[in-house]
Amino acid sequence: MIDLNDKNKIAEIDKSNAYSSVANVAKQCRQAWEETQKLNFPPEYVNVENIVLCGMGGSAYAALIIKSIFSNKLQIPFELVNGYELPAYVNENTLVLLSSYSGSTEEILNCAESALERKTKITAVANGSSLGEFVKKHNIPAYIFNAKFNPAGQPRLGQGYMIFGHMGILAKLGLIPLSDTEVSSAIKFLEDSSLEIEELAKKHTNEFIEKVLVIVASEHLSGNAHVLRNQTNETAKNFSTYSLLPELNHHLMEGLNHPKERILKFLFLKSSLYSPAVQKRLNLTIDVVNRNNIEVFEVEIQGNSRLEQMLYALSYGGYLTFYWAIAYGQDPSLIPWVDYFKEELSK
Repeated sequence: MIDLNDKNKIAEIDKSNAYSSVANVAKQCRQAWEETQKLNFPPEYVNVENIVLCGMGGSAYAALIIKSIFSNKLQIPFELVNGYELPAYVNENTLVLLSSYSGSTEEILNCAESALERKTKITAVANGSSLGEFVKKHNIPAYIFNAKFNPAGQPRLGQGYMIFGHMGILAKLGLIPLSDTEVSSAIKFLEDSSLEIEELAKKHTNEFIEKVLVIVASEHLSGNAHVLRNQTNETAKNFSTYSLLPELNHHLMEGLNHPKERILKFLFLKSSLYSPAVQKRLNLTIDVVNRNNIEVFEVEIQGNSRLEQMLYALSYGGYLTFYWAIAYGQDPSLIPWVDYFKEELSK
């Protein structure tokens, strides 16, 4: 087993410097927030009837995180599109957020053309490329960022830009209730907690080696469960899935009988901010999983607000899956099967 405290050995494996990208999440968030607050939007962007965010993979995280944190405060419908087509209801009264870290995601570029045809209110968050050219050509207000705090260059390792890029735009438009004070406080909390989070994640890494991880969360951490699932797949090179409370209580527990080979391990993201009903369900669910002789691991997500806890869980997942990949002796940045698939798809 690789010594996870051996910085020289880690550097040999981590050739793209994914570690620095993981460690710089707070800086990514601050850069994105401060830069989006300087953007200017036409007055009509404020008076929209619904919001649609078009994004794939890591570029979809923002929608899931925002919907989870602000589920009880969003005043208009907010939908995520993971594909080529916009819903039929999208029209000139819709705000379309085009989300593509690379700026070259074909599904999002297709949605961009469709949004333009329907005369929607369009904005975007991207690192440039084709989407950057699209917004420039059509004089569309957008956040085109310089990812100086993501040296690895992988979208999933630059989640601070994507999440706070979209949060910043929606806050600027008054579509989500989020102040500069709240954001500054949450980012400061993450900075102050970073070393603690890293050490905790490093300590937990061996718990999950060669296990199929089932992540369980609820309410404001629901988006984090999705993110951690993706991080486990892409960064740790380990299969995982997730399920959310209370929905899983209506089906998943009856599926714990088989297979009899116990390769599953449940990771429960616990929170003092969950509603009392969810707190009760979470503890009962842990009991049921234990009674089925399946391993359970619990992590108490720290923070005094939903935003702080989201950032804590985001950072924890980043460090955990980074060290998980290192434990396997694999470069956390490389995604050979995704690259192979895209290459074959382009032929």
